[in-house]
Amino acid sequence: MVHEYFSDRELGKKELKSEEISVAIYNGIVGVYISFKDNFSSDFPDTCPDNGMACGTDVQLLNAAIKAQIPNMETPVSVMWDEDEVINKYALLDFVEFCYSKITDVNKSDYHSYFKHHHIFFPGTNNEKEKFRVEVNQIFARNGVVFYLDSDGMVKRHLPTQLDTVLQNLNVRSKDDRLNELVNLAIEHIRKPKEIDRQIALEKIWDAFERIKTFYDPNNKKTSAQTLVSKIAAGTPEFEDLLDVEFKTLTDIGNKYQIRHFEANKIQITSMKQVDYLFYRMIALIDICMDKVNNEK
Repeated sequence: MVHEYFSDRELGKKELKSEEISVAIYNGIVGVYISFKDNFSSDFPDTCPDNGMACGTDVQLLNAAIKAQIPNMETPVSVMWDEDEVINKYALLDFVEFCYSKITDVNKSDYHSYFKHHHIFFPGTNNEKEKFRVEVNQIFARNGVVFYLDSDGMVKRHLPTQLDTVLQNLNVRSKDDRLNELVNLAIEHIRKPKEIDRQIALEKIWDAFERIKTFYDPNNKKTSAQTLVSKIAAGTPEFEDLLDVEFKTLTDIGNKYQIRHFEANKIQITSMKQVDYLFYRMIALIDICMDKVNNEK
């Protein structure tokens, strides 16, 4: 169980809104990595000269593997003393995932007095893997960083509260499997830390929007979309007018911005805040549309 600090109890935890990785955060994660050094000995064993049993981790082999898998990660992995050093954020996040994938539980026994080491056994459990995850996530959280290491071994990001609530409550189970796939792909990618993944999320959710407009008539998008709007409005003309405007506005955004089309004359989206805003606006509409089409047999 990770320690809860006094300031967290008294003042509340920091708002998770930063995507920047400072030298302090980098060093904190490196410190956690070093504290788990023996837990890498299954894949990178330092072996006893007498009997070939694992007796520790071959750090040289470990660093070689890190460099091969994550070329932009500085090796040998160690703390940085220059506070102005620019951290490669994605290399560090890849490093966190690499560590999680390689950590195993170890038992030390059978002290070898001549070489002054213990022989290491591997019980096949994953308690240390979870401990590593908790300690890394505390560093992110204490510094207000949106990233976290999930139990599936992937680094993800905490979404803005309102967006996360919509995604958690979104029910994707229409008879159109391709529509369901597009929505689920968008949700999967919007949680990822890399900018390219979130741009993919925006593209997929707009693809889902174009797809859902053909739900009632694949051969006539305009007629089909109007049927969908009428069913959602459920006899309320004012709400039908509102939906008509929103459908047109979001269609225009998809045509004018670099979401599904990337010609030179399309408007470039210049920040992740803009991506989140556009995704949130579209997913709110998709949510109400899915609620209707889910019930169609």
